[in-house]
Amino acid sequence: MRGIRRLVVVMLLVLASLPAGASAAVPSGRFGVGDSIMLSAEDELAAYDIAINAEVGRQFSEGFPIVRRLVKNEKLPRNLIVHLGTNGSIQQGDCDRLVELAAGRRIFLVTIKVPREWQDPNNDLLNACANAYDRVHIVRWFAYSNDHPEWFADDGYHPNAEGQQAYADLIDGDIKKVLKARRG
Repeated sequence: MRGIRRLVVVMLLVLASLPAGASAAVPSGRFGVGDSIMLSAEDELAAYDIAINAEVGRQFSEGFPIVRRLVKNEKLPRNLIVHLGTNGSIQQGDCDRLVELAAGRRIFLVTIKVPREWQDPNNDLLNACANAYDRVHIVRWFAYSNDHPEWFADDGYHPNAEGQQAYADLIDGDIKKVLKARRG
């Protein structure tokens, strides 16, 4: 009996020493951080209950402060979708930094399709990130869309209405597959 009391006291002391909010549950849901590709499909993603913060021309590193702020304010859901890398090279350490900032959330990295020299190296880094972490997954937008030029505007990488729907369908479907596999 004495040992149980001691254990309870120790546990209460540990809980009392945690910073405020440390025991708060991570919100459920899905949230996307992206560039103009994600922004163009905002309505289609919203139909799948995916809120986004996307901006034209956004670089990969510009997503870090958004993720950091949402985690700090306990607003980042447990499933984070990231579509960044269309507008320039992803740096070698960016994946590790994103995983660290996401603080235990599942991350879905969307591969990029852009006719630029950084497309393949960026997709290689995204794939390597998913291979390095159990909680990081790939949404293969490049492979899925590559044989569908009819899904894109004249520039070949910004999706038109049909491409925006295909994009949202792919993201939603891939997330559901991962979540189902985790439960099963």
